[in-house]
Amino acid sequence: MHGFTLLEMMVALVVASIMLTVATLNLMPNAQTVLRDESQRLAFLMENGAMSSQAGGQPLAWSGTGNSYRFWKRTKDGIWERIERDNLLHPRILPDTVRIGKVSFDGRSIEPGSLIVLSPELSAKDFRVSLLSNGMVSDIVGNGLGKVDVVAGRTP
Repeated sequence: MHGFTLLEMMVALVVASIMLTVATLNLMPNAQTVLRDESQRLAFLMENGAMSSQAGGQPLAWSGTGNSYRFWKRTKDGIWERIERDNLLHPRILPDTVRIGKVSFDGRSIEPGSLIVLSPELSAKDFRVSLLSNGMVSDIVGNGLGKVDVVAGRTP
């Protein structure tokens, strides 16, 4: 008679479930990974917005509050309007664990929802946007030349 004993089948199931648990834990993003990814995404979008603003000569801006942010463009009449339908600069909602923290522009704290201008001028101001997640902070830092970097790993 050929076949597996009950003990052999139980050992195979235990090994399979251990492997499945390890694979699941490795595939599930943790809070630090989510914060890092969202910070890098925001830095990329802000840097591209600044470059687009400089290349096209049209002022763009960013604003964020709570768990969402959006980009703005200035019309010929000088009115800021939301960018809604753009492949890159459309409004975004952050994952549940990530929130926008302190925002500063030109060295001063600004109110949530205020605009950070990504000016086409070379005299653009420095800015800093903090993203918060489970006691961790990641700062997105931009300079007047359009360069945006992520400074991660701080705790409040």
